[in-house]
Amino acid sequence: MQNTDFGDSIEKEKTKIFSVKTQVGKEQNAADLVNSRAEKSKLRIPSILATPELRGYIFLEGYNKERIKDMIKTVSYARNMLDGDIPIDQIEHFLVPASAVAKIAEGDVVEMVAGPFRGETAKVTHIDEAKEEITVELFESVVPIPITVRGEQVRVVKRKDEDKKEEE
Repeated sequence: MQNTDFGDSIEKEKTKIFSVKTQVGKEQNAADLVNSRAEKSKLRIPSILATPELRGYIFLEGYNKERIKDMIKTVSYARNMLDGDIPIDQIEHFLVPASAVAKIAEGDVVEMVAGPFRGETAKVTHIDEAKEEITVELFESVVPIPITVRGEQVRVVKRKDEDKKEEE
């Protein structure tokens, strides 16, 4: 049997979630570096969360706050660890994948970011949330032909409700 410094007491101890401030845009790099440093120093970090929705921060699940804090000081892109631990219910919404079409509404103006119509702008005419597809009509086409694309292939340029605000 291999001898580790984790000990039996850790198995009984509960993990805590800590937030680490990072350089904006380098969250994934910081998470990768924290993971590799933790493995080298035999520091047990069961999970690391770097989410694109929350820029400048990563979340670490760990046991020993002081050891994690010391290790963070040696990691590029990681600035410092915030005081206190985070309850899991505050970050649960980051753990469930968001639907690609959840933030798109009928009538929105979108730009095609992938596929044969990349760079074209279009108006959303229908949303199929089950399949995560949207149907759009291109603005530059002579005849308005409905085209169905995946939700990840578009980026919202202008929301429908923004037009209403401008008219008022």
